[in-house]
Amino acid sequence: MDREIILETDKLALQIKYLAAIDGLTVKRVKELVNEKYGKSDSNNNLSNKLRNKTFRVSELAEIADILNYEIILRKKS
Repeated sequence: MDREIILETDKLALQIKYLAAIDGLTVKRVKELVNEKYGKSDSNNNLSNKLRNKTFRVSELAEIADILNYEIILRKKS
């Protein structure tokens, strides 16, 4: 089954946590996998703060989506 999620700015942190949980992952583990795959050393607190404050970059969202095996698609609203 394909899963499609429409990201909502106000619920982005909750949505990312939900998608991670579906795969049996925590946000902490997702961050560890991002760090490993992309050669980063960001802390888990850094990601938590960015999620809470809605201040992370699109590139960081793309990395998280990649780890969770999702792609980001922009589509014109109907």
